[in-house]
Amino acid sequence: MSKPLHAAVERYQEGGQPRLKLRGRLDRHSAPAVYDWLQAWLPTDGRPVGLDLGELEFLDSAGVAVLTEAQRQAGRRGVRLELVKVSEPARRTLSLFRTAEEGGDWQVLRAGLLERTGQGAWQVLQEWKAMFLLLVDTFYWAVLGPFLGGRGAPRGEMMRQSILLGSNAFGIISLLSFLIGLTMALLSAHQLRRFGANIYVADLVAVAMVRELGPILTAVIVAGRSGSAIAAEIATMRVTEEIDALLAMGFVPVRFLVVPKMYAVTLTQPLLTFVGVAFGIFGGLVIAALSLGVPPQPFLHQALGAIRPTDIGSGLMKSVVFGWLILLIAAHCGLRTRGGAEAVGLSTTRSVVLAIFSVIIADCIFSLALYL
Repeated sequence: MSKPLHAAVERYQEGGQPRLKLRGRLDRHSAPAVYDWLQAWLPTDGRPVGLDLGELEFLDSAGVAVLTEAQRQAGRRGVRLELVKVSEPARRTLSLFRTAEEGGDWQVLRAGLLERTGQGAWQVLQEWKAMFLLLVDTFYWAVLGPFLGGRGAPRGEMMRQSILLGSNAFGIISLLSFLIGLTMALLSAHQLRRFGANIYVADLVAVAMVRELGPILTAVIVAGRSGSAIAAEIATMRVTEEIDALLAMGFVPVRFLVVPKMYAVTLTQPLLTFVGVAFGIFGGLVIAALSLGVPPQPFLHQALGAIRPTDIGSGLMKSVVFGWLILLIAAHCGLRTRGGAEAVGLSTTRSVVLAIFSVIIADCIFSLALYL
């Protein structure tokens, strides 16, 4: 038998069960030799045999044909061939063909609890590692990039991103912030009117919008609107191999795709938060004037008196950190995309969910640090 090209077949025992492990690439070049080895090593005593594809780096249709034919030969010998481990590349290829879940003949063994826990922990560790490397690359090129020379993003890219991420979001943020401020004042007015404390609606709305609702509401809207767009854009570039083309030409994708957005988010997120706070207070003013009989001038005087400089500083600091979180998570999800159009949609959804979750966690940390 010839030695498989770019592939290896290994026979071993685990838990009293014979296993055959395939490594490397199972493609049209290595398929004939791998098939010969599988035929030679399949037992004839009826014992189940585990087929280990955990270290298989590549699998094409010829490889699937080899595995299917080996399974049929095992069935003729009265041997049950079971998949015990499947690598991600092999899993993606096998998902395109008939499997056990779709009525095929493969018997796929479920990994044990300890093994699944280890795999999950390893995947989480790899995600955090990739996120940390993206964070380092982004801040490196954002801070030192202008002084290092070399080819960067096209001129005017930062302004274009500022318009897309900032100016175009003005309408939705101002409208929703106005409605939130209006609703909050309307709900609190019912209670404050009973105690003759109508004027304190201004304090409630102003402090809540500046400290919490303004930054977090703006961040949630930006995560759903702009974060999803960033993730979809980068994910599409990944699956269409545009990012691979940049790497092949010697360019740094982070410098082209992420850094201009980082500049734009740093500039526009505090401005959008300020707009959200202003319209939220304006919504409270409308309810105070129409429902509580508080004139606009006393309302504004009371609201401005309730806001401290530290409240403004913490709100703006939150807005910048939230913007960075949204951008980095969207870019991370986009860059980690593998597959086709379906993978782009999954990455977009994942980026929005992770961004909103991270923003809320970060807001809790800020609240504990600043107000505890």
